[in-house]
Parts: sequence; C-alpha cells; structure tokens
Amino acid sequence: MPNRIFDEQLSPNEFIVYSFLVRAKDSAGQSFWSVPMIAKSCSMCASTCRKVLHSLESGGYITISKRFIGGEQKSNLYTVNKI
Repeated sequence: MPNRIFDEQLSPNEFIVYSFLVRAKDSAGQSFWSVPMIAKSCSMCASTCRKVLHSLESGGYITISKRFIGGEQKSNLYTVNKI
C-alpha cells in the first residue's frame, strides 16, 4: 500500500475498501471481485460498499469498468490507480 494514502482524506470505509482492493489486485493492479464479496470482506453492507466504490472512483483512487459477456453486464473490473 502506498504510504501516501495515509495523507489522503479518506473516510474509514473508503480506507477499508481501498485497502482491500490493494490487497486483492493482480500484478496489473486489477481485481474483479463482486460487490457482495468485497462488502463481506470489509464488514459492511453491499449498498454502503457500492457508495464507497463510487466515491473512490470519483476521487480518482480507482477506476471501475463494466465487464460484459454476451452483451450482458456480468461484473465490474476495479483498477487501483497510482496516487
């Protein structure tokens, strides 16, 4: 985890989810865990987790890309951005 993250003004929930995504990412900085699994791992409800993920994206900490299979959205791809 980059030391600089401790200087950012993240809420406790944002810090928890960001930390999880940093731990769960692959060598390309990406993960595709489901929101319910991220929420469970971070001890929060799925709706809170969704809000936190969108807040992290708005802040530029992560990028969320929709993943489609056969024209139907199946999951999201979360990319941890360099800060």
